[in-house]
Amino acid sequence: MNEIKISIILFFLINAITSLFWIFTGKWSINNKERIPGRLFEYLFFLFLFFASYYLTWLSSGILERTQLFFRLTLMFSCIISAIFTGYLHYIKKIYN
Repeated sequence: MNEIKISIILFFLINAITSLFWIFTGKWSINNKERIPGRLFEYLFFLFLFFASYYLTWLSSGILERTQLFFRLTLMFSCIISAIFTGYLHYIKKIYN
């Protein structure tokens, strides 16, 4: 039971840190558009989508134990959060050269 509590705390902590990182990176990149090379956020968007689908494949395979399952779930959600932020910065805010 203690293992599950730690895993849930880590899940929310890592996702909160990921969200804060992208919020601050987004604010910085909006102010410094000219310093962003090419279509960086578009490439990151597709890369994070790939990693999220990779972790989803591991989750759906059913061969992971409880701690591995929570860890892969955490990585999948942090990749989804990152993909949402990078997609927002590229497609909506149009931060590219």
